[in-house]
Amino acid sequence: MGAKRFLALANRTPAYDGAMAAVVAAEQQKERQPAQPGSGPDEPQQVDVDQMNLIVPGLIDRVEV
Repeated sequence: MGAKRFLALANRTPAYDGAMAAVVAAEQQKERQPAQPGSGPDEPQQVDVDQMNLIVPGLIDRVEV
């Protein structure tokens, strides 16, 4: 692996760490909550805006309510 590719991958590591931390936190929260009726694999998942911003940095620049 060349130095340029290594540095490009190393630069993205903090974003991956943040995304994985958000996924782990969401899974732990889901385990603590009782199952809701109608929630299955085909139902859309609810994701917090902060978690989404960690998964895809820069995707959400401005949210209007």
